[in-house]
Amino acid sequence: MFHPTDTTVEVGTTVTWRNDEPITHTVTSGRFEGVDKTTGLRSSQKPDGTFEEKLSGKGKTFSFTFTKPGTYTYYCDIHQGMNATITVVADATSPEGNQK
Repeated sequence: MFHPTDTTVEVGTTVTWRNDEPITHTVTSGRFEGVDKTTGLRSSQKPDGTFEEKLSGKGKTFSFTFTKPGTYTYYCDIHQGMNATITVVADATSPEGNQK
């Protein structure tokens, strides 16, 4: 599962996903829509190519470094109920953080 579903990190942070289950999952960046409030299942998805990794089995990991501020949504391409968001904010001490 994706826990927590919403995460905020600073620019330059490397996030690592780890599969703690014996079944395969993916970490696929892109848009998902139509998440049912009762079941958590999405009705559609569209990858955007920022990242996509197959984690085929327990212990497999994937890391990605976020270099630009923004909102990044991602999901497991296999399991319709695994949807999450990472918000990337500028580091207040960086030149980007001083921009308005």
